[in-house]
Amino acid sequence: MGCEEQFDSFCKKVLKNYARSYGVCLARHRGRVCFLEDISEDARLLQYFSTPSHEEAYIFRVMGIEIAVKNFFLGAALDELEENRRDIVLLAYCLEMTDQEIAEHLHSIRRTVTYRRSVALKQLKKLLEEYINGKKKSGKKNSIWA
Repeated sequence: MGCEEQFDSFCKKVLKNYARSYGVCLARHRGRVCFLEDISEDARLLQYFSTPSHEEAYIFRVMGIEIAVKNFFLGAALDELEENRRDIVLLAYCLEMTDQEIAEHLHSIRRTVTYRRSVALKQLKKLLEEYINGKKKSGKKNSIWA
């Protein structure tokens, strides 16, 4: 085979593999996308996406989306976190974004997002444990922990 045929074969392989990879990425994305019509038809999903009144939930705004946390203690613990760490936790667990997607949104690197998420989860665990044990002495005004 000549140089041109080898290069042609190499380019075709690269394009074929890229197309396959892109197809897998699209399929994964389609598996994550959830339309509002699907949510309203499925009663199991409604509990996660319903919009309770403000007295019944903590409301957090991330990426222009309001996220309602119905659990009072979890909402209060999330409210105690720094805003950037809270956003990372909500993006990761409520909007099911990967660390790479969060990093792109926040104009940061993936390792930073991974570190901040792990620190935030440790802080959440500590806050919830302290509340359960009744040991939390918060300096924050209007805190439920006081």
